[in-house]
Amino acid sequence: MNVAYSSVVSVSVEGSTTHEHLTRTYEKHVESHGASPSLQQLFETARDAASSDHDRAVISWLESAVTKESERDDDSHSLIGHIKKHHDEHHHSNNGVFISPVFFPSEDSFENFITTLSNAKKSLDICVFTITDNEVADIVIKAHERGVRVRIISDDDKSDDLGADVKRFARDYGIPTRVDGSPSHMHHKFAIIDDGLVMTGSYNWTKGARYQNREDLCLTNSAKAVRAFKDEFEKLWDLFEEFQL
Repeated sequence: MNVAYSSVVSVSVEGSTTHEHLTRTYEKHVESHGASPSLQQLFETARDAASSDHDRAVISWLESAVTKESERDDDSHSLIGHIKKHHDEHHHSNNGVFISPVFFPSEDSFENFITTLSNAKKSLDICVFTITDNEVADIVIKAHERGVRVRIISDDDKSDDLGADVKRFARDYGIPTRVDGSPSHMHHKFAIIDDGLVMTGSYNWTKGARYQNREDLCLTNSAKAVRAFKDEFEKLWDLFEEFQL
């Protein structure tokens, strides 16, 4: 176990329940490191708090099962596969936190991008200047149709462009969509997947960005980044309520 993390766990908190103590330990780690503890750290924390050898054995069995399942998921997940493949060149990891940049034009980067979008299971919050690439639009529509909660924020001026997909998301598929309705631009380009992964960068969701422009896109599971982008999305979602398409 990480020494600094272990020292926090081992402190006895008089008068608190096990749940309260573990919750505070978790929150202290997030505050100190800007990210959630790794699975290994969480299981070690639970073992430290266990009151019997039987409980510790059950926790160890659960850790083994979760680790095996996670390894199977990792092998099938485009983003994780990308990180493993390009670890030395692109990837920085600290206690399970990763940041993985990709660059365009590149079909490898595009495949990584759309496969990561396709892996959304519960929610997909999209806040982008414009969407005109129909292949990307189809991924968004399929996510909505399989029950993923999709929400879209975009720029009002760009939604009227020839080939823009934003209005048809709302009109043809009933996907909740809002625009800024202001003389300035809603120029963000980010997406939050399952409230656990952020994709952000210069990359517009267009054919021009895909095939011609020099663009970048970073993918991260940093809890600090996810919270910040989630807060920004919710703020804009509320701000643009009157401009629901």
